Amino acid sequence: MTDISQVLDDSLRQILAGLELETPIEVNASANILDAVDSFAIVDLLLETEGRIEQVIGRYVPLADETIFDAEKSPLRKWANWTIYVEKRIAE
Repeated sequence: MTDISQVLDDSLRQILAGLELETPIEVNASANILDAVDSFAIVDLLLETEGRIEQVIGRYVPLADETIFDAEKSPLRKWANWTIYVEKRIAE
């Protein structure tokens, strides 16, 4: 697992630990985070992830854009896509 993948997994687990979900989320490559949690948890995930990435790579990388909450285009509809999305944002 790459460092960034670990950062993303740790960020998600941190956010999920603070939520009371009716159905637990199995974190795997196909997990649909967008449908599993509310918009406040998504914002918390973005902030948590941005903070952790900044600590790891030494610079701030904004992750929010117009697709994050889009029901069809969001990279959070599939965890593997979120990982790819974040890695691309870091590379920019």
